Amino acid sequence: MKSRLLPLLATVFALPLFAWDYVIQTNHPDALYKLGEKAIFTVKVKEKEGPAPTEGVINVRLDNFGSKEIASRKWNLADGDTFTMEGTLDEPGFLRLRLTAKNIKEKNWSVGYEPEKIVKGSPSPADFDEFWANAVKKLEATIPEDVQQTLLPERSTGAFNFWRISFATTNNRRVYGFLSVPKDASAQKKYPVRFSVPAAGYGNWTNNMKGSDNSVRMLICVYDYEPKFNLDEHKKAYEEMNKRCKEKYGTSYSHAGIAASREEYFFYAALLGINRAVNWLARQPYVNLRDFTYSGTSQGGGFGFYLTGLNHHFTRAVFYVPAITDTMGYLKGRHSGWPCVIERQPNPEAKASAEKNAPYFDGANFAARIQCPVRVAVGFSDSTCVPSAVYAAFNNIPVADKKIGHGLGMTHACFGKFYQEYGAWEASGEK
Repeated sequence: MKSRLLPLLATVFALPLFAWDYVIQTNHPDALYKLGEKAIFTVKVKEKEGPAPTEGVINVRLDNFGSKEIASRKWNLADGDTFTMEGTLDEPGFLRLRLTAKNIKEKNWSVGYEPEKIVKGSPSPADFDEFWANAVKKLEATIPEDVQQTLLPERSTGAFNFWRISFATTNNRRVYGFLSVPKDASAQKKYPVRFSVPAAGYGNWTNNMKGSDNSVRMLICVYDYEPKFNLDEHKKAYEEMNKRCKEKYGTSYSHAGIAASREEYFFYAALLGINRAVNWLARQPYVNLRDFTYSGTSQGGGFGFYLTGLNHHFTRAVFYVPAITDTMGYLKGRHSGWPCVIERQPNPEAKASAEKNAPYFDGANFAARIQCPVRVAVGFSDSTCVPSAVYAAFNNIPVADKKIGHGLGMTHACFGKFYQEYGAWEASGEK
């Protein structure tokens, strides 16, 4: 029988989409500049396979990774496959080159201008510490932990036991996740802790966790439903959660409730519940409190700022391309970090209300309360968790033992080298 797929595939591969690629170099190989210094981007256009293209027009733009355009032009490939673009910034931030063309995937490449001097978009609220201390106390005083643990025998076949686990939190919600403990763990044989919160979405990074025979592992999700191992079921639950949020607040979960009040914001109950999970785990007799670490990517990186700022059980932490930072960055004319909680409100009234509450959920404000060593990976070409927002939070971390890794050309897909280097550092023993 002739496959109906072949004509479709022929059509797809006939399209010029993604046929070009770009090689970009800057006059400073480390992509770092002093204020007012000229950055020169050299762009070479090439086919993914075969000779360089000779037809087409590329729209070239320089901006501040925000609303301020620095320069723009068009480049006709009939004039050659290589061109340059120059620009500068007179305030700390990132200068972004954006390349767009018909049927070609957009390419971003940015350089930093004294990023260590980037200041977050708004001050920390005067009652920030009081607000969160009272929130934690109220939860503990009014709502029992109600820890629910279910052993999964099919995942406990090695040297560890594997559980589903959940905790009660405020707003009639629970937080859900997994716990893995070596089978020989005890008060006499304690193990290090590797705690994490997953990135956003419904992929297998949010509904799964590997067990470990040499550490205690806990993964707790932000979402208000028990993660499903079947991805189709997981996707359905994720979509139903967003549907509930949109019906009530007109937005998806990551913006839901922020315009109503601090306590109604979706992340409020999630953070309190996950913080409760951290405290519960720290009380277990088999836990080595001197080696109690955190790691997370994107949304998980943002919750890393939250948790390590709020909870001081952690001894080390790694945040990969972290989200939820510099929520008020737009006030300085630059993009805020995902989920851009103010900019994506459904109407001006909601935006005005959200502006009052968003600073209480800015990772950059939690950053100032962090007490453990930290490593951060930032993508210089990340349009989701923009580098200026990541740096705004990183700069607020007061500890001496902190380091930020620069992913030149790195988008929101974090380079494996950072997972290797920082993962090894996280697991390198007691501090």
